[in-house]
Amino acid sequence: MKTKALTLGLLIASSFLICSQAAAQKIEYPPEEFTARRQALCSSLGNQGFVLMFGKTVVPAGIRFRQDNDFYYLTGNEDLNAIMFMDASACAATLFLPAQTEREASRDGWNLLYQEGGAEAHGYAAVHPLTHLQEFLARNRNGGEQTLYTRLSESTEVDQSRTDMAIFTARRMANPFGAFPSEDAWRVQTLQERFPYYDLKDITPHIDPLRMIKTPREIEALKRNGWVSAEAHIRAIGVTRVGGWEYEIEAEATHTMLEYGAEGAGYPAIVGAGPNSNIWHYQDSDRQLQDGDIIVMDYGADMGYLTMDITRTWPASGEFTDLQERAYRCTLEAEKAVIAAMRPGVTRQETQAIAAEIFQRWGFTDQYPGGAGHFVGMSVHDVGDYALPLQAGMVIAVEPIIDIPEEDLHIRIEDTVLVTEDGPVILSAHVPKELDEVLALVGRGIKEQRRN
Repeated sequence: MKTKALTLGLLIASSFLICSQAAAQKIEYPPEEFTARRQALCSSLGNQGFVLMFGKTVVPAGIRFRQDNDFYYLTGNEDLNAIMFMDASACAATLFLPAQTEREASRDGWNLLYQEGGAEAHGYAAVHPLTHLQEFLARNRNGGEQTLYTRLSESTEVDQSRTDMAIFTARRMANPFGAFPSEDAWRVQTLQERFPYYDLKDITPHIDPLRMIKTPREIEALKRNGWVSAEAHIRAIGVTRVGGWEYEIEAEATHTMLEYGAEGAGYPAIVGAGPNSNIWHYQDSDRQLQDGDIIVMDYGADMGYLTMDITRTWPASGEFTDLQERAYRCTLEAEKAVIAAMRPGVTRQETQAIAAEIFQRWGFTDQYPGGAGHFVGMSVHDVGDYALPLQAGMVIAVEPIIDIPEEDLHIRIEDTVLVTEDGPVILSAHVPKELDEVLALVGRGIKEQRRN
């Protein structure tokens, strides 16, 4: 795949992030961002050992290519079948890329092998053909024990955590005709067979803490994504009408994300109306909206290899019933209280107790008050240590839920929150959640079109 151009002057200004004038501009990072990440990894390793990281090997069917998260985090490279070797003692990274024919390059563009000065410009010690890798590994053998760090844990995808990937792999293994090893497992086995003198260790315990705390450039990119994803929700609420369709709401949101520079969605859109709202990960988007339906939309963009997680709930008619309104006010109060408490040093258990007390006071003791939830980043359910107290630079979703299937009632309000020394920053704050403000948005886009 074509290597994305990494322009040097691309630290995104905050004013750029939240204004509509930047509608078509994509998020990219300069090479020094990835150099700094590699240096942080080398420090975590005590500047000892080697690191071997692999890019993706297969083009996805029918959607835009997205590089392996861990590989992209350290390299910024988007070539298929790319591999990085790094000597942690000098923090010198070498990239191995496939040789290309002119026909291949005419389809995908020339990779860094064919760009004069490309290695130096992108912070690499060298760029070599992929066919040189095995001899390169053999030549780096020294006397005594040598540590080679690679990924022994599961990968992550844009919408799947390492745990998700492990669970899905285990389910596949239950199929007697699907019980083949994962690509990472096959790589580990092959490395052990061909290079037995290397002591293989898992790199993810060193990468995950880095991914958990966002860099300044990542924070600026997340702020922009937060605004874009929130605008998508605003416009989706605005096209809601009784008699409309779930897929129309999804289409409006998707259009808005792409209009403002998103590469795609962070996960399949969840747009559930009426009884579909009680299917937490519903994806069909095929129901016609009825009077009395609640609509739950859980959706966020993927921009610059960073995701966003937002949920809003609203009535198709523009009016809640008494029970719906009561559930909404309880959920909103809990969400706001949890977010207000999200400061460095606070534990997840403390935020959970805050939400639980509010749900109990409202009489929804058998529901899902939550607290500070999952990490958000390169994956919507991102890597991180849930046992740690909150730290500045963490990005976390908050989503209390009330779900009463017998009433076709599901209230979910979710925002993505950045923890800072000065208090929480709601990255998705652009989309309203106060009850009166949300109700005022319902059908607004349709009304404006009719006036025009």
